Amino acid sequence: MVLFSNAFAEPGFSEVNNELFDKAHLKNITQPGTLTYKYKKESFVEDSREDTIKVHVSNIRNTGRSDLSFDFFTNQYKRPYEPMENQRGNGVFVLFLEFDVHEMKRLTGGEWRYFQRKLRWALAAGAEKKQVDIDYNGKKVKGTQYIVQPYINDPKNARYKLYASKYYIFTLSEDIPGEIYEVRTIVPDGDTWHEGQAALVDESITFESYKPE
Repeated sequence: MVLFSNAFAEPGFSEVNNELFDKAHLKNITQPGTLTYKYKKESFVEDSREDTIKVHVSNIRNTGRSDLSFDFFTNQYKRPYEPMENQRGNGVFVLFLEFDVHEMKRLTGGEWRYFQRKLRWALAAGAEKKQVDIDYNGKKVKGTQYIVQPYINDPKNARYKLYASKYYIFTLSEDIPGEIYEVRTIVPDGDTWHEGQAALVDESITFESYKPE
């Protein structure tokens, strides 16, 4: 995850930064297999759609590190992300952020590196934190949720006003294989949004299953 994570991480700055970029998410996977995530986009801005992302975990070492390869979306949407070797962390969230900032470029005409930098700084500064319950295998497990709005205080956000209040929501749990339960972004119809309210765009990847080989 080195090449990708360095683009988003500011090591040691905040709890959310450390939980995402420094933690050994893969330590609870002890045999090779495939993590499956559901992608869902509900949008009033353009077409909605659903897809899948698969993370193949192999070559598990005694150190807890593994090799990862990806089927990131399917058919015409599939993205050619390269495998990651000798990883402690679950790179699926980094690839989703890579996808997201390039989507921001497409939607706004801005520079993707600009949005990447704003997101990196927001994660370094810290996040709102919540304890949440997650439904997994027919029972409730504990999770931690981190929420940031990286563009809300950008003095230049009038250039991309529709997305200025965009939320990034990261939900993690040590009881979920690979620990990344969900990464979700919300474009609110206004400056703020709360769970249960309608949004202009609600986009997420959510853990579905881990299938050992």
